[in-house]
Amino acid sequence: MLPQQESALETCQRAENMLGEVQGADLVPGTDMLAQWETELAQVAILLEAAHDSITQEFKPRNNPALRQVLLGIRHRAGMLQAQCEHGSNFCMGLLQARLGTGYSEDGLPVLMPTQARGTFEG
Repeated sequence: MLPQQESALETCQRAENMLGEVQGADLVPGTDMLAQWETELAQVAILLEAAHDSITQEFKPRNNPALRQVLLGIRHRAGMLQAQCEHGSNFCMGLLQARLGTGYSEDGLPVLMPTQARGTFEG
């Protein structure tokens, strides 16, 4: 369950703070950053899973305004982080398209030039 001496509210606040740190981190592309985010987001998931069990056993969030506010904050931060990740992914695809692209498919997706290695293995 939850760490000793920590309430569900405190656990959720800690999870929200961790999401805020990930969201506010400098975006430096690379595998190190992604590995760090993966670790931190896994910790957030563990905290929220433990808090979920405690919340459902002890009380309902609607009966605790402070907990409700923190849970709404977590939802907001997670949504913003999702948008950041999608933006980064789209940016990288745009760079690939500009560098290796030959246009767009009928579905509007970028078409990349086949490389020699790709042509060899697939053809």
